Amino acid sequence: MDEHEAMRLLTINRGRRERLAAWGVVDSWRTVSAEQLAAMTGSHLYLNSASSNVAASISVHLLDVGTYSAPEVSEAALNRNCLYRPSNTETFDKLIVPELTWPEWISVTGGYPWSGGGQYDRHNLLSTELALRAAEYLPIGAVLGEKFSSVDLLAGSGLGKKVKNPDNRRADGTIVRIDGMRIAYELTATASKSLENKVRRWAQLLSERPLETSGLTILFIAAPHPDRPKDRAGDPRHEIYRRVASVLKEFPGTGTDSPAARIGIAAWDEWFPARHELSENFFSLSANFALNNVHGPAKWVKRSLLDDYPFTAWKTFDATAVVEHAPLLLATPHWMRAGDRTHLIPSPMERSGFPTPVPGPARPELSRNRPLGHGTGSAGDARLPSRLRL
Repeated sequence: MDEHEAMRLLTINRGRRERLAAWGVVDSWRTVSAEQLAAMTGSHLYLNSASSNVAASISVHLLDVGTYSAPEVSEAALNRNCLYRPSNTETFDKLIVPELTWPEWISVTGGYPWSGGGQYDRHNLLSTELALRAAEYLPIGAVLGEKFSSVDLLAGSGLGKKVKNPDNRRADGTIVRIDGMRIAYELTATASKSLENKVRRWAQLLSERPLETSGLTILFIAAPHPDRPKDRAGDPRHEIYRRVASVLKEFPGTGTDSPAARIGIAAWDEWFPARHELSENFFSLSANFALNNVHGPAKWVKRSLLDDYPFTAWKTFDATAVVEHAPLLLATPHWMRAGDRTHLIPSPMERSGFPTPVPGPARPELSRNRPLGHGTGSAGDARLPSRLRL
């Protein structure tokens, strides 16, 4: 369709909430499947790439649509196997932002620029899937996508501090416990020099940020390609463990603030052994930590990141603020963001200095004991339009 027709469909009120949620999901998680997008937004319409919201977003080059390189499904079922990701264009800023209210813009982007650029599709799909499963089955406070799992947000400006030598590093996602402890996770398919560098950078950061003032832990999840050759030991996970242990030797100690106690390793197939199956290790987020001063497998100690990992926030650190504010983001799964969140970002009237969406009477002495906007009978009090509320 042409741009005029596409923008008409993208600015009407019908389906607006689901449309904004879809944009928020792809902006935060980068690449998602149609099924993941439907699960995140709560709308089955995204199972059909020809639906108006999807077709119009593609027509104005806001979203890219694709599919798996070798889909094991019939062409008739292809829609459920489509992939979506944000286009690397200026469409969002030029065409979409002028049509959004401030609360809508915040709910889609979190107040940060639209995410375009390079994609790592398999990586992003697995990261999104892990967050979805955690949000559905685990007693947690929030899940955050790659966009909101940057080093700066986890250990810098998100804590009111500055990071030494800042860069664009991000975890693949973050699981936030109810008490506010952050479990930033990194999926890795291979053991390489780049993995060592990544572990080293996280270890250095953890050594500078105590657990009680950051709540930050790091979890590496081994997710080798099932169709790639294995190493001589038969399992690339062995090499992943070896390289992580080698780096941790540069940061001695096993105390509660040590990198060894805050960097764990888990395996995708140990958490999810088969299709439609979850292991007990996933329900407790069990991972291995290099806590014993020995060599070999005995070096690793299994701990549960949900049940066997104490965390008490420092008195000046409001660790649970992220749990309260995550429902503002439409990238959060829909069942975790139900309700009106206007109290978190006051209404336009409140931000202008007025306490209610309805001004008081100019001459109160003439009012008949009923404030302007006050509900009577079956009608409730006057409220802001839904587009100005979250």
